[in-house]
Amino acid sequence: MLTAETLNALLNDEILPSRMPDAGLLTDYLRTSDPRPEPICLSFGETWSQVAPGLAARLATEPVHSHGYQLSQYGLPALRLLVRDQLRREHRLPDDSQAGRDYEVAVGWTGTRSAMFDFGRMILDQDAPSDAEPVVVVAGPSWDYEGVYGSLGYRVRYHHLRPESGFRPDAAELRQLFAEIGAGGEQRPALLVVNAQHNPTAVNWDAEFVTEAVSIAAESGAAILIDDAYYAVHDDDIEPTSALSILLGMLPGLPKSLRRRWLAVRSFGKQFHSNGWGIGALTADPKILDALVNRYRLHHGLMYGGCYQHAMRSWLADEASREFLVQQRRSYRSRRKMIGDYLTSRLGYPADRVHVGECSSYLMFAVPEAYAGLDDPAERFRLDCFAATGVLFAPAWPWPFIADRGPGLPWVRMFIGPSSQTITTALDRLADNGFRYDMAVSATN
Repeated sequence: MLTAETLNALLNDEILPSRMPDAGLLTDYLRTSDPRPEPICLSFGETWSQVAPGLAARLATEPVHSHGYQLSQYGLPALRLLVRDQLRREHRLPDDSQAGRDYEVAVGWTGTRSAMFDFGRMILDQDAPSDAEPVVVVAGPSWDYEGVYGSLGYRVRYHHLRPESGFRPDAAELRQLFAEIGAGGEQRPALLVVNAQHNPTAVNWDAEFVTEAVSIAAESGAAILIDDAYYAVHDDDIEPTSALSILLGMLPGLPKSLRRRWLAVRSFGKQFHSNGWGIGALTADPKILDALVNRYRLHHGLMYGGCYQHAMRSWLADEASREFLVQQRRSYRSRRKMIGDYLTSRLGYPADRVHVGECSSYLMFAVPEAYAGLDDPAERFRLDCFAATGVLFAPAWPWPFIADRGPGLPWVRMFIGPSSQTITTALDRLADNGFRYDMAVSATN
């Protein structure tokens, strides 16, 4: 379980270390003199304590050269070549797609967020001058693409995922949105984000939708970002849809001008609980990738993190890393069932107000019925719940909050990465404090 000692180490400062709302809530919680139970964070996609043991152990065996600047902007060569081979197998890439010709792979060591940012800069540099506002199209609710692309001058617009349809995307709605963006001349579709193992809805998108989405983007001339943050994080009976494989299979049929306008990113931190390492894979057309790593990335970062890259290479080459993922997938599936059963049997939730999902490390459930009519139901519920129980959830639309994000969604997101015991403790606190679907609005705030 995450302890107050760990949180104090991360938050105890003379200034508020972060404007993230959860950081402020936790800081205030820890500073109160009232006796309170240890906080349980089920909002962050982070445990701080469950890094794969075999991975962490390898930090004690790195070679001395790993502590200096590295010499390749593509990442440690031994790790890059291993990752390229594994991506080909795990993503089931088409037999006729050739590394070095149709795609190339680099290692990122500053997180996938910075690669997305650099790709956004590149697309703006490549596009012809236009008075039309460039638009990034994203499925909503979503991760913070607004924070990445809004600062570059993009507008972010959403095709919405709704509980009534099991949060599955609708190709017809996506096509309609693209048509609307391109209709008036004031905006233009510039980039489509494909997040096939979707955060936060935990839905593994159908291959048919991903295929149609790529076609829609290509027809409009939009570039494509494949965000595979949770590709390896799914239940053990799920085969994750590989948007990268689908895209590579479609490349020969796309207009020549669009065959290079794509980037796929994949995080290793999400699958091994090592987010702080910032290691992931970047896959793109060879010329695009060369420009990204040797020009755009060099604007803000040199070649470092060798000790982490060396440790990750050793870990990925070990069968233990695959066994870790197998066990994690089994435990996630078990936790989804346990949580779903608890919410419906002990907290009185109707089955259609709980969405356990099948991938990523999240699930979603609706706020209690009495909260649904409030101005900001998800935020009010999570604040009331945290004040009364010390259990912190996240809104379906995570921080930072977006003014034009579309219709409100009275659901919250729950991180299922902590141990089953920790999650059971959190749910027991809700039950003990009367947090049920049929509860009245709490008077704690």
